[in-house]
Parts: sequence; structure tokens; C-alpha cells
Amino acid sequence: MATFKFYIPAINLMGAGCLQEAAADIKGYGYRKALIVTDKILNQIGVVAKLTTLLAEHGIESAVFDETKPNPTTSNVEAGLAMIKANGCDCVISLGGGSPHDCAKGIALVAANGGSIKDYEGVDRSTKPQLPLIAINTTA
Repeated sequence: MATFKFYIPAINLMGAGCLQEAAADIKGYGYRKALIVTDKILNQIGVVAKLTTLLAEHGIESAVFDETKPNPTTSNVEAGLAMIKANGCDCVISLGGGSPHDCAKGIALVAANGGSIKDYEGVDRSTKPQLPLIAINTTA
């Protein structure tokens, strides 16, 4: 199976080999430290470790936020935002299905625009693009 990319505006990767390709792409974009937004299951089964190893091989540091809950809450976004600030991340990687992706989008938006995720309810509320977001999908 081939890896497919599309930009909406985040970069989405799917298919066999997408973890390796993601690490190479992130290096190519010049990012140096990523916040990986995922869930505990993907961390426990070793998928996150595989990604962090690949990133390190490309000279990219990472921090892991694996507290994403189904239907992420504002507190999920706030906790991830605290991690992104504490670790000086310049991009966000969402690893998983819909909940990690939704949480990562909220974190990336607030990291670039400030305030609280609650400030962005509605349409066209942000003034700046979100922090760069790379989505690695684990769902069909």
C-alpha cells in the first residue's frame, strides 16, 4: 500500500511506511521539536515509541501528550498546550484517530493564537494560522 498525502491545511499521512515518511517530512520542513498528541493505548502498544525513535534518528526531539480522551475536552487542550509551552515545541503531530486529531488541532490553534480553546467556538475566530500540524492516521 502506498502512502498518501493531502493538505487540509494540516498534512495527513496514511499507509504502510507513513511513520518513516513523517519523520523525514518533518525534518525537511525544518521543525526541531514536536509535541506528539495521542492516547494511552497507542503509547502502551509501542507505536509512540516507534515514532519517537524515528524522529530522533532525524534529529527531531519530541514530547508526548497521551492524555487525549474520547471527545476531547477543553482541559485536554489546556494540558497539551501546557506541554507544548514547557517543551518549546515548534510543531504538533497527531497520532491516532479522531480524538487525538481533534485535540491536536485545538492545541495547535491555541498555541499560535493565544487565549483558551473556548475563545474559538464558531467560524473564523482565529487571526493566525495554527502551529504546523502533521496528522498520522491509525484508523481506516
